[in-house]
Amino acid sequence: MAFTVTYSPDQATGDHVVTVKALLSLEETNSLFLSGDTIISWPEGLLLDSPDSADLESAGHGQDTALTRTGMFVSELARLAQGLKIGYRQSADAERAAQLIRLQLLRAGISEEI
Repeated sequence: MAFTVTYSPDQATGDHVVTVKALLSLEETNSLFLSGDTIISWPEGLLLDSPDSADLESAGHGQDTALTRTGMFVSELARLAQGLKIGYRQSADAERAAQLIRLQLLRAGISEEI
């Protein structure tokens, strides 16, 4: 089990993007789910490239309507091949979100990939 959390400026929009990836095998995901999957949470931001935002866009809504999600099960995060991307207007907000997510994943017993 491993994870990565990064944040960087988005050159196209000027926003700052936090990207979270959890790398778990199917066995590890199943074990995590059966032992009581952990929910990680983050400060409210704009979800980018997530199942929620894709569903909303295909329904004719803009990405701004995806602001309501502020948490996710680790097993759900592990299923996102491209990871979870959350956009923030301010660099400090993105840095804070990245640190909070990182701490939660460490507390869930997942190692940080180096």
